[in-house]
Amino acid sequence: MDNNFIIRAPTLADLDAAIALMNACSRADIGEGHPSANMLRRFWTDERFDLSTDAWLVTTHDGRIAGWGDVGLEPPPESCSISGHVHPDFRGQGIGTYLLSLAEQRARQAMPDAPIRLQCDWVPAQNRTARDLLENNGYVAVRRWDRMQIDMDAPPPAPQLPDGIAIRSFRPDEDDRALYEAFEEAMADEWEHTPLSYERWRHFKIDEEPNFDPTLWFLAVEGETIVGHALTRWERNGLPHHGQVRDLGVRRPWRRRGIALALLRTLFGEFYRRGKRAVSLGVDATSLTGADRLYQRAGMRVALETIVYEKELK
Repeated sequence: MDNNFIIRAPTLADLDAAIALMNACSRADIGEGHPSANMLRRFWTDERFDLSTDAWLVTTHDGRIAGWGDVGLEPPPESCSISGHVHPDFRGQGIGTYLLSLAEQRARQAMPDAPIRLQCDWVPAQNRTARDLLENNGYVAVRRWDRMQIDMDAPPPAPQLPDGIAIRSFRPDEDDRALYEAFEEAMADEWEHTPLSYERWRHFKIDEEPNFDPTLWFLAVEGETIVGHALTRWERNGLPHHGQVRDLGVRRPWRRRGIALALLRTLFGEFYRRGKRAVSLGVDATSLTGADRLYQRAGMRVALETIVYEKELK
């Protein structure tokens, strides 16, 4: 990278410009916008993230943002997550390589005595430029995640519930702690799941969620026991005509009874009733649990493939 650019730490005042850059990249790479400011704000305001040391902004001398990157640091042996974006107008000038090196340097500085596993998520499969950059710097593809969606031109089938199971909406200030505990138990089998404290879970799921709607959080219950959940939002970041399933899970003792499918059909029906005709979610396509097959049975299809890359620093 040459001297035509300036490197500095971003601030929350840069949030909108950073999102605009990400959307420009997304439109160039996959033909559609992607994130919202609230999505990035949740990460930049996390208690474990420090904008002054864990993120970098690349600007031109007249103030235009050419790229930015950050690294999320978790205690060993967890992965450090790396994100980086270079505006299409400034690609091929070494900015991506430089941001990657800064992220790796920061990870080494933060954890000098432990092996570090760096992880770069959500790289679109068709973005050959980004994939080449990572592979040429020692990163290896380890996982594939798919965005699956359903497009509804008629009401979806009604859910069929097992005996003793009911589905209801989330009750704020009553269900919070019990849902958190059920969530962590249900999601523990997910690949690379990092347990969150109750406070961080609330930060990411509720407190920093714009237009949080508890009526779009669906709980499967047996009596008063929460056995499964489907946490959704009215609009998917970058795709406002899509409803989004953020998290879907069933606790292990209640699996293989049709509860997950019933939760899906419940939320599909509610979105359809409210006028939303598309719903999407992300799924680990290489999971041994076969979640992608469940979604296919529910009428969903693969709309986008993304790759997870990893590299170990020793």
